[in-house]
Amino acid sequence: MVKSPVNYTAFLALLLCFLLISSNEMQVAEGKICRWRSQILWSSFCLLSGDCFKKCKQEYSKATKGECIRKGLYRYCYCFRNCK
Repeated sequence: MVKSPVNYTAFLALLLCFLLISSNEMQVAEGKICRWRSQILWSSFCLLSGDCFKKCKQEYSKATKGECIRKGLYRYCYCFRNCK
């Protein structure tokens, strides 16, 4: 039993279109997230993201996340919140 390459190609094209449409729908549903570098934990060595989140909450009470992110040779504390 030989499968037609045309049917297989059409199936893959439809699957790709479905995935692209569904990913756009999910992006629209989510709010925009803003990121800024923490002023409290200003050192260039951020070790634990949990500590970073605590500092972000002290700096801005509506912070939703704190994360250590590498920029060049150093790791800095970045805070996240939902943008309006």
